[in-house]
Formats: sequence, C-alpha cells, structure tokens
Amino acid sequence: TRSPSSDIENQKSSRYGHYYGSTNSLTSALSSAQQPSPKTIRFQVVVWSIDRPDVTLSRVSMKFRVTLYWNVDDGGDDNGSDNADETSVSTRSTSQNGVWVMQGRSRASLKAQTTTDGETESSIDVPPLSIINAESFQAIGTPDVSMLREDDKLMRWTCLYRATLRQNSMKVRNFPHDEHTLTIQLGILQQRHKGGLWDRNKWRIALATEDDSLGSTSVPHGLLVDSVAIPEFMYNKKKGMSFDFAAIPFGNNTGYYPGDESEQCLEVSLDVCQDSGYYDTNIIPLFTIITLAAIAVIAAMDAEFFFQRGLLLLNCAFVEVGQRTTIDSRLPRVRYQIKMQRILNSFFYMLFFLEFESAFVYLLTKREGWSMEHTDIIDWIAILLALGNTFYLTHMYYKDVNIRLVKKRKN
Repeated sequence: TRSPSSDIENQKSSRYGHYYGSTNSLTSALSSAQQPSPKTIRFQVVVWSIDRPDVTLSRVSMKFRVTLYWNVDDGGDDNGSDNADETSVSTRSTSQNGVWVMQGRSRASLKAQTTTDGETESSIDVPPLSIINAESFQAIGTPDVSMLREDDKLMRWTCLYRATLRQNSMKVRNFPHDEHTLTIQLGILQQRHKGGLWDRNKWRIALATEDDSLGSTSVPHGLLVDSVAIPEFMYNKKKGMSFDFAAIPFGNNTGYYPGDESEQCLEVSLDVCQDSGYYDTNIIPLFTIITLAAIAVIAAMDAEFFFQRGLLLLNCAFVEVGQRTTIDSRLPRVRYQIKMQRILNSFFYMLFFLEFESAFVYLLTKREGWSMEHTDIIDWIAILLALGNTFYLTHMYYKDVNIRLVKKRKN
C-alpha cells in the first residue's frame, strides 16, 4: 500500500517536479500486512527575506512562514497531551464554529457557543514543529490555527519566524566564486516513538498540496518570494527552492515495522553563489595591467639599467600593496588561503621574480662581462615566463565565471 506522500508525489511531479528535489525521499515501502497506511502532516514553507550569509561562522538569518496541514481523526481529540511549552504563547483564530485558542505549543482548544447553557470547548493536538538547524529563533506575532474544512477536518497551523540557521560548513576556498546551499530543516521530533501521539509510522511528513493550500500560493508546498534579495549573493530565480526529505543525523533510525524508514525531516534548500562582479571587473584587470606594465619595463630597458628597472618594478609592487590593503579588508576572515589571495599573491610574486631577474642579468653584465645579446636572451625567457604565468592566473580566475555562465544558459 502506498503512503499518501507517494500519491501526492505521483500527482504533482509532472507540474512541480523540479521543486521536490529527490523523489526517492518522498516515497515509502511499508507492508500493508504489517502496518496500515499512515496519515500525513503536510508542510508549506514561504521564505520572505534572507540576510547576508556569514560564511565565516556558517550562519544565515531568514524570515519565513511555516504552515502545517493535517486531518484530525474522529478519535483524535481523545489523545490528550499535557506537554505545554512554557515559552509558547496563546493565539486566537476565528472559525465557523468559534475561536481556536492555542494552549502551549502542541494543543489547541475550540471555544464555541453551541448551547444556551454557555460556552463549550473541544480540543485537538497540534504537531509540535521543530526548526532543527536553528541556533536561535523568534516567532513574529503569534501562531494561528484554524479548521479549513469540517467535512474531512482539515486543520491548518501557521507561524512566521525569524531564525538564525546553522549551515553545513560554508567553505570559501573558491572565493569570490564560492557557491553554497542555504537550508532550513523542519521536522516533528516530539512524541514520534512507538505508541506516541505522533508515532512516525502512523504520521508521515509530506508536502502540502493544492487541496490543502486552497490556491493561496502558486506552488502549494512553498516558494521564495520574488522580492527576496540576498546582499552580496545571487541565486537562480527560475530554479527557486528545492524541497527534500532527508534522514535526521541524530534521529532514531531503528524501526519496528519491516521496511521502516529512518526518522526524517524536511530540508528546504536554496543554491546561492557569491556576487563576484566587483572583483571580476575592478581588481583582476587592474592587477593584470600592472603585471603587463612590469613586463614591458623588462622588454624596453637593457640589463645595464638595473637601477631604473628595479625602481619601476618596486613602484608597481607598491601600487599592488596599496590595493591589497583595501581588498584584504573585504575578504572573508578564515584560517586558510582562499582563491583571491592565491591569485593576488602570485601577481605580487611575479614582480619580485622580475626584480631578481634584473639583478641577476646586471651582475652577469658587470662582473662576468656578458654581452647585451646574451643577457637579452635571459630577459626574453623571463618575459615569456611572466606572460605565461599572467595568462594562466587570469584563466584560472575567470574559468569559474565561464562555468557560471554555462550553468545560467542551461537553466
């Protein structure tokens, strides 16, 4: 028997397939003889803003809204829960029959005027959402819970968050052409054990459908708002976010049904890359021209003019030092060498290579009595080496830019 999450995937993959990511994580293979078809808790995630990622600390701050959909059983109200979160806040939401009131983190009560005797109450359990990779978070406003349809008891819980999220190691060795994947990890962690209120083999997590969202968003399970701009980073707006179900690294992966899946969470991810335009158009061309000017000094002046050659080469080096002072203040402060530093260091070392070469041929001329024809040969060998190294450095730098352009055309 296929799980509802498998049915949802088959129905929506043709239209929203590129938003789901790996389809293997959306299906389950459970024996119907061992376990009844599980119910689902469906997620919708809408991201409203993303701050500049801190690549040094591997952190990023986001504002996003999480909405949960689930269907309440007729007997679902009897599974009471006393696990009220002291930090939770109460909220109210209007319903056709009254007002829903959140009681703690995982319980909601409906207060309705149904009799002349006064107010009656009924209550349901609310899936306790966990932001798994959150370092800190704050709920903006108060959570809202409501019943969308009474015939199938479709419930909706929604809350807007601002959270600082831990990311997998954000290495910047390829800066300023580094690429990263920003993720939000969401899951239901409490009461997921056997016999628990949200037993993970009776309640599976899935993505919201159009039937749940009632057309509130163009993509029912979530999207990235078009106005989102990430300072100093770029992303593919056509591709958008991807949604995948992944095993929780620290979750309980031992099942009690044959074919039981590991504990899973929803990973909402967005691929971003550093905006390298400042370095591509202002820094590397400048250092390339400075190096070519230094090479021209060697080509235009004979070996006997060592003082003039050396002075001009040192002037080029001082210009690069001044530029590096400004550039280094903008680079990520990490404990390893990044690509930009490696490229700029190579340009700087090239100037001193030409400086030492000038001193060497000058000594050959003055002390060994070499002729200008012989020292010119050494000069031209040095010039060819310097030109080859300069073109190699520019190629190594801009090849990642070309790769980005190819990816952009394909998308």
